[in-house]
Formats: sequence, C-alpha cells, structure tokens
Amino acid sequence: MTDSTAPEAHADLTEAERARIRAEMRHAMIAAEAMRPAPPRPAPDKPWPERLLGMLSNGFVLLLIGSAITSFLVPQFQRAYEARTRAAAQRQEVFAQFLLYSNSMLQEYYAVLPLTLEPEIEKDTYVQAMGAISEIKLKRYDAYAKVQALAVVFRGDDLAARSAVEAAIEDYAVKVNQASAAIDDWLRGLYCTPVKRADSPCARFDPLFDGHRAFGTVQATVLDIVNQRSDQVAATIAAHFQASR
Repeated sequence: MTDSTAPEAHADLTEAERARIRAEMRHAMIAAEAMRPAPPRPAPDKPWPERLLGMLSNGFVLLLIGSAITSFLVPQFQRAYEARTRAAAQRQEVFAQFLLYSNSMLQEYYAVLPLTLEPEIEKDTYVQAMGAISEIKLKRYDAYAKVQALAVVFRGDDLAARSAVEAAIEDYAVKVNQASAAIDDWLRGLYCTPVKRADSPCARFDPLFDGHRAFGTVQATVLDIVNQRSDQVAATIAAHFQASR
C-alpha cells in the first residue's frame, strides 16, 4: 500500500509547487555551504633570520655544530696558538743568542787587554793569546749560526725575503769580523815587531808598528761595536718582536 500511494502523492503536486520545493532546497544548500568553516590560510613565510634561529634551536643541529667545532675549529685554534707560542719563544731565543754573540767581542777584547802593557811579546805569550781568542771566536761562530737559523722566524709569511732583523744581524757580523781581524793584526804586530829584541821572529813585519797607538784604534773600533751597534741591533730585534705580537 505504501509503495503504491507515494507516487500518487507526488503526482498531486503542481509544477509551481515542485519549482518552489527545488528553490527551497537550493537555498538550503547555499546556506549550508556558507555556514561551512573556511579552510585555514597558509602562514606567511617567516624572515630568514627567524628561520635561521629556528634551525639553530634544533637539538640535532646544535649537536652537529658542536661536533664540527670540536673536530675542526678547536684543533685549528690550538695549532695556531701553539705556533704563535713557538714563534714568540724563538724570537726571544734570537735576542738571547745575539747577546751571547755580541758579548764575545768584549771577551776577545779583554783577553788581549793585559798585553797592552807590553812593548813586545814572545812566542809562548803569542801562542797562548791566540789560543784564548780562538776559543772565543769558535763560541761566537756557534752563537752566530744559531742566531741566523732562529732569525728566520722574523720573515713572517714570505720565507724567501730576508727580514730587517736578519739584515741588521748580518751587517753587525761584518763589523765584528773586522774588529776581530784588527785584534789579530795588533797581536801579530806585537809579536813580530822587535823593540828590545835584535831580530824579529817573523819573516815580515812593520818596523813602524807602535803597539800602544795601534791598540787605541782597535779599542775605538771594539767599543763602537759594543756600545753603539749592538744596541742598534738589539733595538731592531725588540721592535720587530713587539710588532709581531
């Protein structure tokens, strides 16, 4: 019965009523669609500094950064610090070795100073004096070799270019060798030139040699090196040492 009466009920509706029902249904669907919540809008992009801070605040990222610092940066800083420490110690050693080198000139000078009281010397005295100053010269050569090797530290990044410190030390060494040769000549003149003796023990000698006057020249040369030129080289080393810190 129910199935047979339903079509009859729908058949009683007029065309206007059907149009009204369809209109009401469309209106209800539009109203329901309007009441449906709108989908959320996508969040705007954050500025890059904020995004970077967000990434850095991530625990895994922090772990990676810490591992990189521990593995690479810390050893590099450590090696750089150790290199600076070694270079500073080497520069100090240059200064110490130079003082030893320059003091040897005074040692050589004072080794022959007592002989200035003698107008001439015999062979034994001459040999003894030459032996004493030869030992001083050997020590000076060792000190100079060490100074040369250590002074390379003042070249900085350009290892092929000679530094101002090396140039000052080499110029000083030339003056020291000249003064040392003057002492040798004076000592030889004192031995070879007869004053009280009838003959000279040497095949050749300067008959006009005067031991006291000649030593005055030697003394002026040595004291100029010790008092003036040594201080100049030491000041050059100290200035470059301070500049390299």
